Amino acid sequence: MSSIKGVMLLPPDATSYRRHMALHACMAKANSAEKVRDPRHELTRLVEDRVRAQMQCHHAVTPWRVLRWEQRSPDNRYVQRFRELDGVFQHERRTTVLLEVKASASRNALKSGLSQLRAAVSTVAHARANTVGLLAVADLGQWCDLFGQAAEEPLAQYFDGMDLEMLDWPPRVPAGKTGGVCVTLVPDSMVREWLADNLALDPLAFAMAQEEW
Repeated sequence: MSSIKGVMLLPPDATSYRRHMALHACMAKANSAEKVRDPRHELTRLVEDRVRAQMQCHHAVTPWRVLRWEQRSPDNRYVQRFRELDGVFQHERRTTVLLEVKASASRNALKSGLSQLRAAVSTVAHARANTVGLLAVADLGQWCDLFGQAAEEPLAQYFDGMDLEMLDWPPRVPAGKTGGVCVTLVPDSMVREWLADNLALDPLAFAMAQEEW
């Protein structure tokens, strides 16, 4: 018996996902004090938006941003789970591309990004055999201490020897690829251009980034 079933890709406004988010928001509010908004949020969202825009140059964007599945628990019951994705695209006719964006180049961020992406690809493959994962990394640590220290060595070296494929920027999944994980690195010059051009950023987050330039 499989430990996973009922795998689906849904739009963010799907009723089941909205109920799930509402429940967890209510639980979080009841169990914790009011939190201060993380100033990294606007910068991270900016990077995700720009990476998605680049992806759309070569891949068809889909309305799906939520992965839903049922996973068997230790007591043999199936529990419904959700995970929001940074983007889902169609490559060629029958290949789905899952996008994971990391705005930090710290080792922890890279490790968690790959782990999250591989898990998502493995889950989606239960329903869509041809599924590729794409990790896009932007090193905001170059401009803002909030994202950790900038990488001390060329980022590509971190991925040496790993079972994945490095792609140039802007990213384009190779023709005929139907599985596995790819990685693309956003050039530092591009990251700085994105930050400098977007004056609608949260003032606090933008000011913190400017102090590092």
